[in-house]
Amino acid sequence: MADSDDVVTLSVPEMVQATYVVTTSSPPDDIDVAAAQAALRLPEPLRSGALQMLAGPLLTLEVWPVEEAPPLPLDYLRMFGATPAELGVASTATHVVICQAAFRPGWPPAHEWHARGVAAALAQDLPGTLIDAFMPQILNPRQALETLPDEEGRVTLTRWVLVPQSPDDRGIWMTTKGLDRYGLPELQVLDVPPTLAGPWTAALSGAAVVLLRHWSRAVDETDDPAFVSVPRILTVTSADVAEAYGDHTGGDPTATVQLPLRLDPPDQFDEQTFLTVVPPDDFPASSGEFLAQICAALFDTPSTSVLRSQHSDEMETAIATARAALPSARTRFLAGEIEPPAHLLVKHHLHTKDADEFVWSTVTSWTDPDRLHGVSMSDAETDPTVRAGRPAFVEVADIVDWGIWIDGDGIIEGGWTNRLLQ
Repeated sequence: MADSDDVVTLSVPEMVQATYVVTTSSPPDDIDVAAAQAALRLPEPLRSGALQMLAGPLLTLEVWPVEEAPPLPLDYLRMFGATPAELGVASTATHVVICQAAFRPGWPPAHEWHARGVAAALAQDLPGTLIDAFMPQILNPRQALETLPDEEGRVTLTRWVLVPQSPDDRGIWMTTKGLDRYGLPELQVLDVPPTLAGPWTAALSGAAVVLLRHWSRAVDETDDPAFVSVPRILTVTSADVAEAYGDHTGGDPTATVQLPLRLDPPDQFDEQTFLTVVPPDDFPASSGEFLAQICAALFDTPSTSVLRSQHSDEMETAIATARAALPSARTRFLAGEIEPPAHLLVKHHLHTKDADEFVWSTVTSWTDPDRLHGVSMSDAETDPTVRAGRPAFVEVADIVDWGIWIDGDGIIEGGWTNRLLQ
């Protein structure tokens, strides 16, 4: 794999594989008959395609006693949303059915569509628990069947490509999880300001639509099946984001952004290759500011307002209440009790000669009890060094309020000064 000024060159695997597992205590007497019956329940043209793949080596099903099968990844299933009840049913089954399919990279992903369709129908017939081994994730069989392509061969990509996120001391690490189904490296974006995690989930989903479109076209048209090139800069529109979430109306885009990519190969043999969204080489500010500008352009995301000083007895009481509870907030943050989608915010005083100003910053690291590292949520009016998305160091002595924030809900705890102002 390599990249140049205009394109990124990617290697193309010979085949891509899908694996689905059905755990059951009612194993079929004849798995071939059961698989064919499951395939017959699929709509056309999936039905014919699945039957053709079952007749050859491309789609296979095997039944194993649990003690002879690979162990279920219970921790990962829990991480991807499995409930204790679902895990209990899956882990006490006596048998597993392993459904695997292989196909060429690109579009359509016949291996995924047919393997999921047959496995989901089989999970309904037995009955059993359906597991997508790629994610890994427990799927509701009925809902899994609803993710299959419509009569025009269209799918909702966000049902196949998720965007997990992991907090670190500089923000949120976000990746796609699912582009590898098609033979592609996953997308990633680093050090996302926590309050932009929601918009960037949508932005990465739209970018995945565009990248998959370029990749599929290149794979279909290439004379060299080993390598293809995709644009180094993805043009992503609001219509691409809408398509990722299932809106295929093809309306005129209301916003367009440019997302440069950098190919990041693995440091070790068994690690993963990523396509990393990065600022343009000539971008004059921090990467967080670039990420904030993309959200503002693509979603018209307003910055959190900057507040002027408002002195009153009630305000002083609100500040005193917030500061008294601040040590407890730090303890909870350090203990990992405030996790995405929740984030810890602090409002702090900017000391400028022109006016008193107060801005909110998200907290990314707080090892020093007197000073924390965060990311500014807004552009300051009186301090040109404070910009949305830019890393910030905050002196604890300057903090006047704090809150726990969830994207879409706002501040759900704390925020005493905000409540007073509102």
